[in-house]
Amino acid sequence: MIRNRDIIIFNDDWGRYPSTLQHIATVLMRNNNRVFWIGSVGLRKPKFSYADFIRAFQKIKKMFSKPEDKKEILEETPVLIFPFIIPYHDLKFVRSFNMWSIARSVKKVLAGNNAVNPILLTSAPVSDGIIGKLGESCSVFYCVDDYSAMERAFKCIPETEKKLVDKADAVFAVSDHLLKTRISPKGETHFAPQGVQTHHFKKTELLNEKVRNIGRPVIGFFGLISEWIDLDLIYDCAIAYPGYNFVMIGKSLRDLNRFNDCRNFTYLGGVDYSVLPEYASVFDVGIIPFELNDITIPTNPLKLLEYFSLGIPVVSTNLPEAKKFGDLCFVAKDNKEFVNLLPEAVKDNSAERNKLRIAKAAEFSWESVAEKVFDTVLRIEAAKKSGVK
Repeated sequence: MIRNRDIIIFNDDWGRYPSTLQHIATVLMRNNNRVFWIGSVGLRKPKFSYADFIRAFQKIKKMFSKPEDKKEILEETPVLIFPFIIPYHDLKFVRSFNMWSIARSVKKVLAGNNAVNPILLTSAPVSDGIIGKLGESCSVFYCVDDYSAMERAFKCIPETEKKLVDKADAVFAVSDHLLKTRISPKGETHFAPQGVQTHHFKKTELLNEKVRNIGRPVIGFFGLISEWIDLDLIYDCAIAYPGYNFVMIGKSLRDLNRFNDCRNFTYLGGVDYSVLPEYASVFDVGIIPFELNDITIPTNPLKLLEYFSLGIPVVSTNLPEAKKFGDLCFVAKDNKEFVNLLPEAVKDNSAERNKLRIAKAAEFSWESVAEKVFDTVLRIEAAKKSGVK
């Protein structure tokens, strides 16, 4: 495992949600690496909404706050950097200004912390202009999503992402689809599977009082309820099985009023990550009800392994990455089959089968994923220093 290094990471705002690179960063810090974390550089056009106004206000406040004012979200917290940017990357001169502003802010913090030979990791497809500007010894594009397909995505993303792929020393991708469509011209394109905090996602009998009295079986989902969650599918399931109880956990960006008449549906809202197992341990089956589109097909959902780690069956829509888990995961070809598979999943809940799921999840601990990724990064860095191609 890499140790005693300085590592720069561009990703979403630290602590906003437990993202792929936030898990990786946590592992790095536990191994005496120093992480410099640059919050979201903005990948969607802002809209005039209350939610976006609040988030913009919070970001501006962070830019001018002192380090001691920032709350620790997880056990470890990196050096947080909040450069000033203009969230409109479709204008070339704005992108140039943003890259200048980011480089200026980051270099100042690196110098103040006596950072040496930092490694650069970025998941932001608009960060192509920062490559080579921070004195990094090695640069990595860590592709976790096809951001160009998302609602309100900047039109420039395909162009800037292509430049980023070409400039970076290596590309890591979390799904086969992303791997095949983001090919490094330097021959360093690598698959990086999603991981799981196996020590965190363990079933517990200490259930939160909000789920303690929910009748079984429980069909559950946790995560952001965004535009790619198929609410029609969940509604069809709830109507088809009045004897099952459906529980959804997570912040919702969608209107859930259609479920008001479903007595077997419970929405619990957002739950702090630290206590999520106290709620999810009531699940008998975990579901991944993603619509199939340009956003979801390239994804590798984190929650699949988190469900496995809890020791429960999983029913998923027809996602390519879900198919890799064979008969441990029920993958539906269409919505009708998804509905029909739920009783089979409920029955497939024996201790023996669930031990297999827990064992499978253990193969994908974040520690294992981070070690494999950075063993490759260190090899690439060493070859770059020696001039070997």
